[in-house]
Amino acid sequence: MTMNRDIDVVNELIQKGVDILAPQSVYIAPEVNIDRIAPKTVIYPGTTITGETTSIGAHCKIGMGGGAHLENVQIGNGVSLMQGVYRDSTLLDGVSIRNGAELRDNCLLEEGVDIGHTVGLKQTILFPNVVLGSLINFCDALMAGGTSRRDHSEVGSCMALYNFTPQGDKFASLFGNVVDGLFLDCAPIFIGGQTQIVSPVSVGFGAVIAAGSKLSHDIAQNKLAISHKSCDEMRNFDARLIFNPAKKIANTLAYIAQLRLLSLWYENIRIPLADDVERQYLYTAAQKRILNAIKERQKRLERFVDKLQQSLELHTAHGNDAQIADHQKALSLSQNGTTSDFERIANQIDFSAIRNALAEALASGSTYPQAVQQLTKTITSSMKRTLRRLV
Repeated sequence: MTMNRDIDVVNELIQKGVDILAPQSVYIAPEVNIDRIAPKTVIYPGTTITGETTSIGAHCKIGMGGGAHLENVQIGNGVSLMQGVYRDSTLLDGVSIRNGAELRDNCLLEEGVDIGHTVGLKQTILFPNVVLGSLINFCDALMAGGTSRRDHSEVGSCMALYNFTPQGDKFASLFGNVVDGLFLDCAPIFIGGQTQIVSPVSVGFGAVIAAGSKLSHDIAQNKLAISHKSCDEMRNFDARLIFNPAKKIANTLAYIAQLRLLSLWYENIRIPLADDVERQYLYTAAQKRILNAIKERQKRLERFVDKLQQSLELHTAHGNDAQIADHQKALSLSQNGTTSDFERIANQIDFSAIRNALAEALASGSTYPQAVQQLTKTITSSMKRTLRRLV
């Protein structure tokens, strides 16, 4: 018995050049706009495609190795998705993900991202050519770095990024940054296998984290971090007490600033450079992922700040002077941390020179990453200086 709402839909896709293997095992939900499924794509047995915003580019391979579940995902050209669950995410050209993946809630993977098997992502943004190994949890993070597929930022297998606290708060970590990462000219970041990182942290370009490390502190650029210390102790615990909140708020505000900048880049560069309706749809969806990520971080920050006054009162009662000072700093940051001048400065930026240079390279047949790397140092350096004013 067919799982399709109407076998005519599958036949229509086949006639337009979509290769559907074992058509009766593939389910396409009624809300799916099949005009957004491009020809020369292969859909493997057991795949389900749902969601009114779902789109699939050309030359993709969807569901190899057991079928994939797609729900409100936007997929570029030449993407390979093996068995897994892909929800509410946007994947640009050339992304490759192996078996057992779960992507959900506003992931954005840019060109050439490569991911091993059994990886969980949520609220994750990966810049071009970032590589994740297998058996990885990497939620609430942005990672940039590297210059090409051979010179890329990488997360080793069995790495865990912990984003959730005993108090129920969630924090995000920044690996590299948007200002420099946009131009694909920075040293890659390497995170060794079986590393455990407690968010929020900020890791600079060129940093290396040794395999098996356990850390919860920032790492400057071009530094090697080795942290294998074990801790075996028992302390009193009160979930109402928060420790060192100023760093958490500072890192969160910095993360939000980088996301706002990335959204601005899509608005002024990537979307205007889209050469057809499908590409404009894809990049617009990508920007929506970024905007939703900003809302998520703001929501989490507000919830965290709401707990600080009670925590401050408890620390005051206990006479914890260092924590009292840190709480006061945190509250001050939360009230004054956002840049009210962002829109004013952003409106003054002239993107025309860099947009025109990229358009010329794209018109000559370059991919977007190739076009970025063809920018002159004069254009790149000038734009970096300008964008730093926003963060």
